Order: sequence, then C-alpha cells, then structure tokens
Amino acid sequence: MRLDYKWQVALIGALGLFMAVLDNTIVSVALPQMQLAFHTDLSTITWVATGYFLAQAAVIPIAGYLSDKIGTKLVFMLSLGLFTIGSGLSAIAPSETMLILFRVIQGIGGGGLFPIVFALIYRAFPPTERGVASAIIGVPVLLAPAFGPTIGGYLTTTFSWSAIFTINLPLGVIALTLAFFVLRGRVAERQQDEVPASRGRFDFLGLGLSMVGFTSVVYAISEASSRGWGDSTVLTFLIGGGVVLVAFIVTELVVSDPVMDIRLFQNYTFTIANVLTWALSAFLFGSLFLLPFFFERIQGLTPLSAGEILILQGLSSAIGVVISGGLYNRVGPRIMAVVGFALVAVGTIGVAQLTVSTTGLSLQGWLIMRGLGLGLVNIPLQTLALSVVSNKAMARASSLVNVTRQVFSAVGVSVLTTYLTQRAITHGTEVAAAFQQRPLTGIAASCAPLARAGAAAVKTCVTQHITTQGLNDTFTVVVIACGICAVLALFVGRDPAIQAAKRAAAAGEPVEAKQSTLIAD
Repeated sequence: MRLDYKWQVALIGALGLFMAVLDNTIVSVALPQMQLAFHTDLSTITWVATGYFLAQAAVIPIAGYLSDKIGTKLVFMLSLGLFTIGSGLSAIAPSETMLILFRVIQGIGGGGLFPIVFALIYRAFPPTERGVASAIIGVPVLLAPAFGPTIGGYLTTTFSWSAIFTINLPLGVIALTLAFFVLRGRVAERQQDEVPASRGRFDFLGLGLSMVGFTSVVYAISEASSRGWGDSTVLTFLIGGGVVLVAFIVTELVVSDPVMDIRLFQNYTFTIANVLTWALSAFLFGSLFLLPFFFERIQGLTPLSAGEILILQGLSSAIGVVISGGLYNRVGPRIMAVVGFALVAVGTIGVAQLTVSTTGLSLQGWLIMRGLGLGLVNIPLQTLALSVVSNKAMARASSLVNVTRQVFSAVGVSVLTTYLTQRAITHGTEVAAAFQQRPLTGIAASCAPLARAGAAAVKTCVTQHITTQGLNDTFTVVVIACGICAVLALFVGRDPAIQAAKRAAAAGEPVEAKQSTLIAD
C-alpha cells in the first residue's frame, strides 16, 4: 500500500528531526570519555555541546527565509547533508579543536532542519489535519531528549564516544535518499502549495543581524548559568546581542522581503500561543535539567542511570502528543492547553518534595503526569500559532517560532540555575546559624553526627541537603508559573480552519481544505 504524499513527508521529516534533537542530549554522557581521549580540560570539551547549540541558534532564524529563496526541498537536503557530514567528521576528529569545528557543522545542519521540517509538514497537510501532523513530528521531538542520555551511555560504554556520531550516518543516508526521491521540487512546491517566488532584494542585512544577534544572546544566557549574570563576558554578549536584535527588528519592519516577518505578532492568536510556548520552554523545558542534576550531583548516579529514571516521563510525553493530535480537531487547543499546564503543575508539586534519599522509583507517578501534560500542551500551542499563518508565510513563521522558543529555553535554564544557586546559599546561611544553637535541629542535627568522620563529611552532607532544598524551591517556582499559564491558556484563540470546518459541517457544506482568512497572505 502506497502512502499519500503528506504521510511520506511526515515520516521523512520526523526521521531528520529525531536525529537533530537526539544530538542535543546524546553527547552529554560522552563528554568525559572525549575529555580523556583528547587529554583536554572540561571547559574545552564542553564546547562540543555548546558549539552545536550555538550553531543551531545562528541558523534557525534564517532557514525559512532561505527555503523561500531557493526551495524547501533543497534547504532540507542541504541541512540534512551537513548534519550527516558533520556526524561522520566528528566520529573521526583527530583533536578536540577539530571535533568542536565538526560539531558546529553538524549544528548548522541540525538547526536548519527544525523550521524546515515544520514548514514541509504544515504545507503538505490540509489545515484540518495539522493536529495529527504535529503529533507525528512531536513524538520524536519529545522522545529524543528522553532517550538521548540512555542511548549515548550505551553506545559509549559498549563501543566508544565516536559511536554516538557514527550511528547518524546510515540514518542520514536513508533520509537523504528518501528526500531526494519523494519531496517536491521548487516548481511543484510553488504551484501546489502556494509557496511564493523570490520577491524583493535579498535581505543580507537582516540575515547577518539575525545570526549575530540570536547567537550572541543565546550564548550570553547560556553562560550566565555558570558565570553569573554580572560576569563581564555575559554582559558584553547580552548587551551587544540585544542591540543587534533591536537593529534586526527595525530592519525587518522596513524591508520588503524580511528574513523573519515580525509583523506576525500583530495577530492575537499567533502572539498568545507563542507567549505560552515561551513560558513552557522557559519553565518546563528549562527545568528538565534539574532532576538529572539531583540524581547525579546529590546521589552520585551516572548520567546513564539518571537518564533511565526519566524514560517514562519521555514516553508519557509521546503518549500525550498522540492524544493531543487525535483530540485537536474535536476539543480544540484551549482545553488541551489548560489541562496540560494543570497536569504539569500538579506533577511538579510532587517533584518539589525531594529529600536527599528520594528514589527515582518514588517519583515515577509524578514524572508520568508531567510528561503527559507536556505532550498535551506543547503540540496544540504550536499548531495553533501556525494555524493563522498562510502557506506563503509558513517557513519564516516556523523559523520565528523555533528560534524564540530556543531563546526562552536558554533563559529558563539560566534563570532557574541562578535561582537554585541563590536559594541554596540562603539555606546554607540558615544551616550555619543552626549549628550555633543548642539543641541542634533540622539539617544541622542530621549532619552533625558525621563529624566523627571529619569536617569534609559534614560539609558534603550540608551541601546535599541545602541543594535539595534549593531544588524544591526552584520546582515550586515552576509550579506557580505553570498554574498561571493554565489560567492564561483559557484566553487562547481558536484554530480558524477547525472553526470553519465545524460551521461547514453544521450547514451540511463540504469542508474546504484551505483556510480562507490567514495572516501574511
């Protein structure tokens, strides 16, 4: 049985996107082995992950624009080709410097895949089927981070660190071959999907400003989590990047053919869906690092073991995505967003009760609830945001959605890390004061008996307890934020295609495959 074109596009896109997302997390467990192999320091080898992330931040904003200029199929294949070539070169890198360079090449390819895959699929599916389409690509996007540490740990343990890159080669070749023979070319794309021909001058200024601005801001925010917000390097890149982004916005508002159409934010539905997506990225995606941090730093588990604890959360996220795809047309994005945020908030309440001895098994029910909520809210919001965008504007709108989400993910990680550190320091001050009182209570009473093993043992005990308390405080902030978002989700707009389909069905009229009133037509 031959699949319809739209399903072929979805499967090809999902494969490419899965590899790109997987490589965001699969590398983390292999960094220590890379450090030993190249006899370098941790700060240097960390750039293997940082370089990939920053390359994505530079490319995502411009990928949609380039696809409108030279064709979506070509940009998809170029991105996939760069990702595959970068993977192969990374596997045979002779030094840490070359490995970082090859990871940048891989990141450029991976970054290009994000907006292009969404544009391909949203153009291939009619508006009334985009909920299902979003679920198809949403499953690998959520599964990849969950399985990344586990897959990376298995490959590095069984083979070597290079295996995490080698595994991409056959998958990349398969995806490239399928894309070459299946995806429509530039001419067919424009004729059948209303993709615009190149218009106006090439926006070189916007292109350069977007790459410099977004990369600088993302780098500054990422570094702030370890260096602190007052660090001179962080401030330099943050202020400089901010100024460049302001210039970019002004440029995009005056040129006839902008890299990213900022005017899309004039639409209420597009804006509110994106604002909630930013909050989800900052508070939920940003908090996903907290539990691995707890199990690795407080309890001394390996990254592989910590990753295994989070697998059910990833699987439940995928289940939530499937459910949201099936219910999107029936109940609409509003109900699922409210329920999703509520589930995340309630699930996080359970996670915010950590003790030093908390086991992964005891958290599974709460993690499943969090994952299910994430799956219910993530895809409907993105589908809703792009539901009011015409096929002509789809690629650039996808770039805009993806790059802003990545920025807020970085903001979330940095802000939550900073808050965690501050709260741990506050609790540390309280414990220090408690040691001066008699009788000893709380953490002081728990750690004091370890004095016979030495001062270092007491210090380790105190650090574990105050960090755990700081984690609980940070998770509490996430609970509050998700609760607020659940209320705000009551005010999201409606998908115009779904509303039109319901009106047509009620009147006994045929449902139109295309939307009638869209922004950026």
